[in-house]
Amino acid sequence: MSVFRDPVQAAIRALEAELGGGPRADLPPGVDRLASLLLQREERLRAIEKAQPERELLSAMPDAAGLIAADGRVRASNAALDGMAPGGRSVGLTLLEITRQAELADAAQRALEGSPKRLEIHLGARTWIANVTPLLRGEVLVLLRDVTESRMAESTRRDFVANASHELRTPVSAIAGAAETLLSGAMDDPAQARSFVEMIARNAERLARLTNDLLDLSRIESRQWPVKLEPVSVGGTAQRAVEVCSEPARRKRIELRVEVPEGTAVLADARALEQVLVNLLDNAVKYTPDGGRATVTASPVTGDRIEVVVADTGPGIERHHLPRLFERFYRVDPGRARGAGGTGLGLAIVKHLVQMQAGDIGVDTGSGGTSFRVRLPRAEAPAAPAAP
Repeated sequence: MSVFRDPVQAAIRALEAELGGGPRADLPPGVDRLASLLLQREERLRAIEKAQPERELLSAMPDAAGLIAADGRVRASNAALDGMAPGGRSVGLTLLEITRQAELADAAQRALEGSPKRLEIHLGARTWIANVTPLLRGEVLVLLRDVTESRMAESTRRDFVANASHELRTPVSAIAGAAETLLSGAMDDPAQARSFVEMIARNAERLARLTNDLLDLSRIESRQWPVKLEPVSVGGTAQRAVEVCSEPARRKRIELRVEVPEGTAVLADARALEQVLVNLLDNAVKYTPDGGRATVTASPVTGDRIEVVVADTGPGIERHHLPRLFERFYRVDPGRARGAGGTGLGLAIVKHLVQMQAGDIGVDTGSGGTSFRVRLPRAEAPAAPAAP
């Protein structure tokens, strides 16, 4: 330190003497360099102090935001924009260096020339809305909003409305056509009239099922279906579900079994668990050939969970259908499902109800049939069957 301090002290004394009227000070090269660095630091500190209010304003914005200086580089930014930049720092970089998006960089350049721009850009798998606005002092404000989730939600809503409209149109058209035929004179023929009245009754029933499923799904997804988690008897709940499905099973001579060890209990919502088992058994009855079998079993699995399985002896499901099996209105065999009275919403309802109960659901399938496996938390103590 002494080697450095002496020349500095000598330079200070020489400058004081010069400013006091003495001869021009002859400063060592190292001192000139130090003066230059001090000047640069001072300018940088002034710039930081100047940008501090802007940074505070940008940091309050939920979107990625930054100020672009006249040279096209970011002068101030918030954490969201920094998170998009290589190395986690966007100040000093251009928008092209930050996003690799030429269209956005071009919009920023045009904004520097006075033309605002709003555009949609894609960065990887995500979608962003960019607003590039010129400011009075010759800089540009850039705002980037991630709209990936909202766009996906919009797409889902559009698909849902289109599918629901299609599903509702079919029974409504059938009912209207049958009624019109009856009014046109078919009522005078008792045999023909009965056929059309039965058609109206079938489609009215289908319309009621579809409406109820739509209402259930809407309540579940909007969290208006109250869930009360408590110890629930798996065997008792399965037996009630079997009773609900017994009549359609009897018509197809399908045997329904409950093979659940006594005392097996899960932490679940009793009504939701019953709805899950009813929907899965209803599916099993629909797709199992006459004379087949559907069985409800339960057993402990790794950890503190119970696996409840609804297995049938049907033809199984082709593997390429499995990724979409729990989508709304998705049907493995649309014609057959509609003929059996299916709405295409049963498995979507099952998936949501299982997730609401902190569980998960999977499916195994093959030529010997299909098994839906629902895993739920094991209850701390066995529970007596709840009253229906």
